[in-house]
This record gives sequence, C-alpha cells and structure tokens, in this order.
Amino acid sequence: MFGGVLTVLIAIWVFGTATQQKTGKVVYWTAGAVVLFIVAQYLFVQLNIMIIDGYGSDVGGDYDRDLTDIGARNTSGGGIQEGFFGTILGILFEILPLFMGWLSVAFVRTKYMLKQDLNLANLVSGIKDMFIGIKNSFKTSE
Repeated sequence: MFGGVLTVLIAIWVFGTATQQKTGKVVYWTAGAVVLFIVAQYLFVQLNIMIIDGYGSDVGGDYDRDLTDIGARNTSGGGIQEGFFGTILGILFEILPLFMGWLSVAFVRTKYMLKQDLNLANLVSGIKDMFIGIKNSFKTSE
C-alpha cells in the first residue's frame, strides 16, 4: 500500500518538475518515472527474495498455505530473519525496494530530465515544493 502512495507522489513530483522546467513531453517523463519506479522496486524485491532464500533454511512444504488460512507462518528452522537482527533485516528488506525505486527515479530525473550534476541537493530538489503544493491544494478560496 505504501508503495502505491509513493508511486503517486513520485508521479506528482516528476510531473511538477517537468512542468516547471518546461522539459517537454511531460506525460512521457511522468509515465517513464512511474514505470522505472515499479520495475526497480520489483527487481529489488526479487533481490531480497534471493538473499533470504540463499541464507534461509528449508521450511518444508507446510509453509505455503492458502490465502484463506490465517495460521502463523513461523519458520522454526532458523534462517536470517530470526531474532532482533532478523527483525531489523526484515524492516530493511521492506524499505530497500522503495528507496532504490525512488533513487533510480531521482537519478534519471536529475541526470537526463534536468541535465544537472549528481549531488544530494539536486536529487531531492522539488520534493518540498511538491508537498507545499499538495498542502495548498486543500485550501479553499473565499
């Protein structure tokens, strides 16, 4: 769900930047950014799965259940996602695809759309203006 919200925010961010900078082909830049975000996110989810499968132990055939079964899906065989470090690692596995998707869009936006140097200020430029614009869109004129 958070990935969907982030996808919409990225589309607004790229659309606003392309409109303000008059880059042309605003819809293509926006659609390309959304596709790039989703593809990068998918690839990093697959990377996470390969990491977990590479270090995890075999949990057996009983692990895969129906979607209607609400039983616990604990792995009693150990693995890398057990204990405190496993909890932190699980959080990182959730955040990494979203962050890398955003970073790939920020890279393409900065390097190819805006044709600017790569630095932190250029990568995050326009995000504050986007949130201010969203906030101002809820104001009513009287």
